[in-house]
Amino acid sequence: MARSRRVQQQAPWRWLALFLATALAFSACGSGNDDDDGDSSVAAEATAAPESPSEGSSGEDPAASGVDGDSAQSSPGDGGGQDEAPAQDEPASAAAASGAPAPQYGGTLVVGLEAETTNGLNPVNAQAAVSGQILFRALYDTLTIEGEDGQIVPNLLESFSSNDDFTEWTLTLPPGILFHDGTPADAAALKRHFEEQERGTLTGLAIGDWDIQEIQIVDDLSIRLVLGRQFAPLPYALSSHLGFFGAPAMHDMGSEGAARNPIGTGPFMLEQWVPNEVTRVVRNPDYWRTDAEGRSLPYLDAVEFRPIPDTDGRFNALRAGDIDASSVNAGLSVDEYNEQFKTFWQDEEYNETTFLLLNNSREPFNNPEFRRALAQCLDRQTFSTVRWDGQVPATGPFSPGTPGYLEDSGFPGYDPEAGRAVIAQLGVTDIELGTTTDPFNLLNSELIASMWGDCGLDVSITQVDQAELVTNAVFGNFTAFLWRQHESYDLSVERVWWHSKFGQGIALNLGRINNPAIDAALDEALTTDDPERLRELAEGINRAFAEEVHYIWAYHSRWLFATQDYVHGVDNLTLRGGQKHEKVFSGRVFLTEAWIEQ
Repeated sequence: MARSRRVQQQAPWRWLALFLATALAFSACGSGNDDDDGDSSVAAEATAAPESPSEGSSGEDPAASGVDGDSAQSSPGDGGGQDEAPAQDEPASAAAASGAPAPQYGGTLVVGLEAETTNGLNPVNAQAAVSGQILFRALYDTLTIEGEDGQIVPNLLESFSSNDDFTEWTLTLPPGILFHDGTPADAAALKRHFEEQERGTLTGLAIGDWDIQEIQIVDDLSIRLVLGRQFAPLPYALSSHLGFFGAPAMHDMGSEGAARNPIGTGPFMLEQWVPNEVTRVVRNPDYWRTDAEGRSLPYLDAVEFRPIPDTDGRFNALRAGDIDASSVNAGLSVDEYNEQFKTFWQDEEYNETTFLLLNNSREPFNNPEFRRALAQCLDRQTFSTVRWDGQVPATGPFSPGTPGYLEDSGFPGYDPEAGRAVIAQLGVTDIELGTTTDPFNLLNSELIASMWGDCGLDVSITQVDQAELVTNAVFGNFTAFLWRQHESYDLSVERVWWHSKFGQGIALNLGRINNPAIDAALDEALTTDDPERLRELAEGINRAFAEEVHYIWAYHSRWLFATQDYVHGVDNLTLRGGQKHEKVFSGRVFLTEAWIEQ
């Protein structure tokens, strides 16, 4: 049930008191925030780079981390500087030579998640945020995966290829792969997979853009997708939601049955799901993948996923030993996490951006002058300092190192006098701001509301749980709230989130953006895989966002995954040919090679 409160118009600079109180509160409790719609920061005075987590509390030498990959990655700096490149996992053979411990089989890993995936475990219909993606990676294999060099590589697939104009794609599975029910993962199952995706409410919107004309079975393990349009980014689309490969028997149960009875090819199988309490998955004895030394996977007997929406609650549960690991999107608790746990950080490139998602189709947010005024009334530097790590505010959706990033995109700066004048001229007095039930997200929203209050606005804040927030976004039942998205590993995958084609009714273009320049750039991005041209198109999109202020950018938020000292191998994944994958990508990790020191 939604809960509302109202932040009245404030006297000038009244929000500074809230700023100081918030900073003190976070310093006292030492916790962060990793919800999809709000994040945290280092306290205002803590602007120096935090201690590197390369050794942390584990006391291990990163050079001897071995097959478990516990060469923990370096943490973010003081906001905007280049961080030290994370150490890479050693090959298992090198680890053995260095005397690192060999993986041990057995045990149950308990993982704290920021939210429950309330509408089920069938990827066709699930609205899965980061927490759902982590769970899905345990149950299913994605067909492809993000490589660490910016290229998509096969994961479950053995290969993929296209014709010259990207209108035909051939996808080939390796032999011998079985679903959890013992049936073969073959060409017929892969054909059924895409047919089900086409029928899905949300997946159908995305895959419908491919304009599939025919799905041909080439042989026992290969299919050919014949498209009615060019679609160069198809392999990337198979690295996430559209690529979680479920068995035909699961789909035979219907949408409701499939939601509660997932059947994938992944390293774990569902044993128990008690919504909002625990999801327990157990070892798949017939899993196809081995580690770099040829040992069967997974090592763990089971994983228990426990949703703990309160950011403080997750941190305290980890500290108390009630959970073994948790994904975190926090800035305030960098030092605490680095000092008390093993921490694994995502690289600086392809980071999500935290921003105010604005419904461009609703008054007064359908007026670009009002959106600009809101941006001018928000002291984004102060917001970043008190809620994250003091980095220079984002000027667009692309993080540093990501194609499309611009140090100056033309996004409006802090100018409350100009914003106040426009708001008064437009006669707007009342607006609504949404957030989740996490107390820290509420503090985020109160800080924003207070700043906007200084510009003459009376802001009401409505709280809902994360699943309802996502539903409201899809159905357009909102005006504004904090959101976190757009890692932009591939520009064209942002098409469904930004193109006007997807901004009507049940929409993936959540902000209902309608910008011809953005549409044209996204259309062209489907026709080319040339990196330089894609970079130019992304930069143009960045400037178009700034000119029309479709969203209000806050900061680029890096993810970490924190574990107890006895947990090893987090996010290791042995790919064919020794290829590497992007680690802790948008908070998502693989637990396939995780193991517990007995």
